[in-house]
Amino acid sequence: MTLSRRQFHLLTGAALGATLMPRFLGNVRAQTAPSAQAPMRFLAVRTPHGADRDFWIPKQSSGADPASTDQALGELTFEYPDSVLGPMTPWRDKITVLDGLDTQISKEMTRADRRNYHGHNEQGTLLTGAEPPADRNGGYDNHPSLDFYLHARLPSPSLLTAAVEGSGTWKCMSYDEAGNPRDPVTDPRRLFSQAFPADFRPPTAGMLAVDYSAGEKLIAGYDNAALQTLRNRLMGGERDKIDRHLDGMQRLLASAGTGNGPAGMCMTSGADVPTRDGNVGTVAGVEEVARAHAKVIAQTFACGRSRIATLQILNDYPNYFTDLPDVRTPAILGLYGQTFRFHENLVHDYWPATGQKRIDLRKGYCAGLRWSASHFAAVLDELDKTPDPLDPQGGTILQNTIVFWHNEFGYDGHDNQETRHPCVIAGGGGKVLKLGRYLRLRNIQSDTRVPHNRLLTSICLAMGLNDVNFFGDRDMKTNANYQGPLVPLMV
Repeated sequence: MTLSRRQFHLLTGAALGATLMPRFLGNVRAQTAPSAQAPMRFLAVRTPHGADRDFWIPKQSSGADPASTDQALGELTFEYPDSVLGPMTPWRDKITVLDGLDTQISKEMTRADRRNYHGHNEQGTLLTGAEPPADRNGGYDNHPSLDFYLHARLPSPSLLTAAVEGSGTWKCMSYDEAGNPRDPVTDPRRLFSQAFPADFRPPTAGMLAVDYSAGEKLIAGYDNAALQTLRNRLMGGERDKIDRHLDGMQRLLASAGTGNGPAGMCMTSGADVPTRDGNVGTVAGVEEVARAHAKVIAQTFACGRSRIATLQILNDYPNYFTDLPDVRTPAILGLYGQTFRFHENLVHDYWPATGQKRIDLRKGYCAGLRWSASHFAAVLDELDKTPDPLDPQGGTILQNTIVFWHNEFGYDGHDNQETRHPCVIAGGGGKVLKLGRYLRLRNIQSDTRVPHNRLLTSICLAMGLNDVNFFGDRDMKTNANYQGPLVPLMV
């Protein structure tokens, strides 16, 4: 085995870091991908305002719902009147649309300090899989979000938490070990600096690999023998820490490759700070800032500076949606005037509306959601045009990243939005998750519910954590309806 000194230090540092995992992990052990594959990354993307499921899913050319519960997206269309996912058409082979996923955990209220709604403040349940707090501004009761959990089990220098215009922590995506919200970074320049120190330099192109394997084996062997002696003198949790370190070293060294070298290399230095700041300013600025964040995330994934990230693209407060020409229709301006607010006026009024008013509001509502879909497409574009230096097959960062795009709300009116949650899986999931598919998970009109916790478990499995059979609220851990992955999604 041939490693550079830098690679060896990274490997041993990661193994040692595995012994310092937060307490919520217990005695779990991380798995790693086969050495012939690039490491899998994870990115969660969130956009606002819910969705009307009937205009969000792909359809048959006749306008009817998909004929099958599992159908190729190539057989369906994203383009029909008032459709939302039109910008996904070029990406149809690299995404899967999930229909009928529910944030049912927000209705359980198994503890007195929990709330049984899914509205504005309850969106933290989407990545924690936990019941929302009764006071709506409290924490998630010692339940970390999926990004924080994955970062602890698959450690790297940085856990990136970004947002295009933030709103404080009460609507954030990421939660720490205690279930407390983590404030996102809104300036791409600051996000970059979190991952890349000013003195960071990429490896020199064309440098010949030096075989340090003999010395590395001597060091590893000496360390292992000393640690084994120490282990035999310890009991309980202290012995378990040594076991985890020894196990981590074995797996990391085994997966380090055979010296053939990657297809590309990290090209970013600490001086390559983005020029775009986080000031959105205009409608066009939303995509500019979203792309800038996505590019930073792609760079950190390529250079091994991060493996896990979240990106929130607006929430219900910023009012850029009202400036879209397709939202400012004569009918909508006639209802609200020139200075209306997209969410508080149009979105709130959409769900109880009937007849022609419903039709008029739908045109503006779906146009706004389609604009959000264009931002997600821009994120995919940034990931896909970034080569993955750690992929022996020469793939892109997108091909080796599981991207989970979801909305802060599901289907239906305000504070009743826990069903039919819009969700797309994209990118690297194709190695273990189905891509290019429409998957209907349940009878949409029935009272059956498919907890989104099962999707979070599927993502854990796709990231190589084969010991995970449940992710989310502790009170649902033994509930069979919440256990295991989404079987239709798994390859």
